[in-house]
Amino acid sequence: MKRTITFTLVFLGFFVPNIAVAEVYKWVDEEGRTHYGEKPPVDDASRIEIEESPQIEDSLNQQSIEQQKLLQIYEEERKLKKEEKLKADQEKAERTKQCQILAGDLSDLQQGGMVFYDLDEKGERKFLSETEVSEQIKKLQADYDKYCK
Repeated sequence: MKRTITFTLVFLGFFVPNIAVAEVYKWVDEEGRTHYGEKPPVDDASRIEIEESPQIEDSLNQQSIEQQKLLQIYEEERKLKKEEKLKADQEKAERTKQCQILAGDLSDLQQGGMVFYDLDEKGERKFLSETEVSEQIKKLQADYDKYCK
């Protein structure tokens, strides 16, 4: 289709200048009908001035510039979408990793029979009571439900 449009515009480019140079006359015949033509059959025909049309090359150049702008915009949009998808994929991978860690920690706490501890400011072990373990399980379960489901 693009080729057909280009061919048509080039074809017109050869003939439009010739039409613009030709003289056009207007006359009315004996029956009252108005006619237009290059050679008047009567002497009382009036010459019509035809305005020159814009140059085809200018139109093609403008069209080419506009196409380049559109192509650039489309390329930028594709690049942004690609970057957004990459970022979303990275976030999803990170979320999956965090969910696996949460699930592992939650599973460890729920198994019981183990002694759990945290490190305090000095780096010494502080053993967790049953209540603290239960609270930790609730907290991990809430986080897991919020971010992993």
